[in-house]
Amino acid sequence: MYKTKIKIFLAAGLVSLSYLSLAQVSKSPFTSRGIGDINNLSLAHNQGMGGVGLSNGSYWYLNNMNPALLPNNTLTVFGAGLVMERRTLSNNSTKETNGGGSLGYLATAFPVKPGRWTTSVGLSPFSTVDYSFTFEEQVTDTVFTDITEAGSGGFSQVYWANGVRLNDNFSVGVKATYLFSSIETSFSNQIKSRNSDDPVNLQPTVLDRTSVSDFLFQGSFAFKKDSIFNNKIRFNAGFTYDFASEVNANQLKSTELQLDGAPITNDTLSSNENGSIYLPKAFGGGISFNNGIKWAVGLDATYRPWSEYKNFEGVNEGLEDAYTVALGGEYTPDPSSVSSYLKRVTYRLGLSYENTPYVIDGNQVKDFGINFGWSLPVSRFSSLDMAFKYGQRGKISETRLDEEYFRFTLGVNFNDQWFIKRKYD
Repeated sequence: MYKTKIKIFLAAGLVSLSYLSLAQVSKSPFTSRGIGDINNLSLAHNQGMGGVGLSNGSYWYLNNMNPALLPNNTLTVFGAGLVMERRTLSNNSTKETNGGGSLGYLATAFPVKPGRWTTSVGLSPFSTVDYSFTFEEQVTDTVFTDITEAGSGGFSQVYWANGVRLNDNFSVGVKATYLFSSIETSFSNQIKSRNSDDPVNLQPTVLDRTSVSDFLFQGSFAFKKDSIFNNKIRFNAGFTYDFASEVNANQLKSTELQLDGAPITNDTLSSNENGSIYLPKAFGGGISFNNGIKWAVGLDATYRPWSEYKNFEGVNEGLEDAYTVALGGEYTPDPSSVSSYLKRVTYRLGLSYENTPYVIDGNQVKDFGINFGWSLPVSRFSSLDMAFKYGQRGKISETRLDEEYFRFTLGVNFNDQWFIKRKYD
């Protein structure tokens, strides 16, 4: 009965998360480049450690950052996460704050052959686009125009991953990702006269929708070695490689004449024009040390040469090579304590640094984050996971923009034994 209530609670939460996923995360002008912000695959428990997860697998938590670590999950595990953000964007003269929320991930894994082969499927955003900004251009001495550029949407992904343990030390993994959905952008202007306070209410607008539908592939391996330094310390290493891909895409372009923001005429310039978007390869690697489930510490690094990226028109959009470094750890005072609930809570802390692909005024935008979180035990093997991040992206003196953000991730992690053949009726 207790397990049934747990499952009903998780199902209700899943439905709620699906509705909330219709909302966008908070706006950011940086998402106007390329395909937007690339989603970090780390789940809530990884995010509390700064996003560390390429080498540190766990029996109780699903790892979707490195498929080679899936054999650690000998129970069926389900995870879901909700992400909420609040961002404050500043320049030398103005400041703007906005917020939002979205579905972070849905993922499950179950052992095909416990301890040897585990398979996993999941759904999450691949990239996010959400921006809107307006600037003024002079037409004549008395006439000028307000130009508005906006974008929304992003690409989503469904993946199927498998991890196989080759022996006591080595395991390998593969992942196939189906990329889908679309990015919509608009470019409009509104003419004004300095001799009148009334603007011209007609707004010519150019609309662009780029949709993708294709597969991406990843290969990985993991290594572990017990009895490092002493017989309680384990050393772990992991590596992932995302293959470059010419992603199939199609584009719809149209013009629209709006009156007070409502369309009155529409003309299609091109419909379902086929093409592709080139996504470059990516490398990821990490090392970690752990003492059973009591504590763990790890270091991850990833690299993707975004200078090789090409959009639908074959243009790079000024992106540069990007890399991320993350350092984090977790600690559980006494995982088996029966007298103190707080001693069974897992506490996490981490730092992250990213050299993003965005370039403004010749300077590459940097992103620095401080992360912390914890997991609250629920029943025997499940938990409620929380992660918090304070980050700063950009610097007014270098990139004219300073973006401070606070991100909260709420995750549920559920473990159970499924697909067990009954021995007695």
